[in-house]
Amino acid sequence: MLDGADLRNADLGEADLRGASLRGVKFDGANLKGADFRGDVLLSGNEPDAREREKNAGKPGAPKRPPPRAANTNGADLSRFSMSHSNLEGAQLSGANLLAVQFKNANLTNAKLAGCNLTDANLHNANLKGAGLSNAVVKNTDFRHANLDGAHLEGCDLSAADMTGANLVRGEDTLPQNIREILKNHYLWIREDGRVGQRAQLSNADLTYVDLSTVNLSGANLNTATLKGANMAQSLFVMSDLAFADLTDSNLSRSTLDGANLTEANLTNANLRGVIMGPVDLKDGSGKPTGRLWRTNLSRATMVNADLTGADLRHANLTEADLTGANLTGANLTKARLDGAKLDGATMDEVIMS
Repeated sequence: MLDGADLRNADLGEADLRGASLRGVKFDGANLKGADFRGDVLLSGNEPDAREREKNAGKPGAPKRPPPRAANTNGADLSRFSMSHSNLEGAQLSGANLLAVQFKNANLTNAKLAGCNLTDANLHNANLKGAGLSNAVVKNTDFRHANLDGAHLEGCDLSAADMTGANLVRGEDTLPQNIREILKNHYLWIREDGRVGQRAQLSNADLTYVDLSTVNLSGANLNTATLKGANMAQSLFVMSDLAFADLTDSNLSRSTLDGANLTEANLTNANLRGVIMGPVDLKDGSGKPTGRLWRTNLSRATMVNADLTGADLRHANLTEADLTGANLTGANLTKARLDGAKLDGATMDEVIMS
């Protein structure tokens, strides 16, 4: 038993802690590289009621210490443990209960955290490069400024986690198989001019923080899709449907969205530097120009604090769009519709309006 042990800054590399009782153990700054916490590790750390029982042990009328309990049979119960600044590189914590655990500034490179409960956990500035977090619960988890490069996040719902400043761009290989197949068929559809393959139907799809840079998703249906934090730099979304999509904190710099539908899309804090959102010249069945234009539709879109430096917004429909605090330096708004658009605090230096 290690109950109450002070293991701060201890070297516990490759330690086998399966089934250990670790109530109240302090691991701050410890080297836990390769440590194995699987199994029924008993009781969580720093439980107020447990500390109170220890304090009053032996006194008349003091509550008896309950028998040790395991949080669940799938992994360790390390809830509320403090492991800030510790080295947990490659540690085996699959299925662990890590409720409100303190991992601030911890090294969790290649750690096995699949199926963990990380609700309310603090991973501020933690290094999670290559960590396995598939199917982990990350409700209200603090990932601020964490390094999640190459982390496996299949099945994770990041919508309720704080990802401010986090380094996270996941490859398409981390997406569910069905979405990977849809993308593969769409790329084929584009490459073969629609003769084979199939247009992507990704309405409501979770593409959070996915790397979709330099891809061609023209004509794709991404209506109401979640693309928060996604990297879509230098990609093609010509005539794509992104209405009601969540593009918060996304990177669309130098991408082409001519004729795209972004009605009521959320582009708050998006990087839209050099983006092309001009019109599409419509042609008839024989390929001849009709003289009609298909505008990019940004009506009622939220673009608060978006960076639109040098953006091409010619003929774009920005009716009732919210551009509060947006940077429109050098943007081309020739013949754009701005009826009812909010431009409070927007930077309009060198904007082209003719």
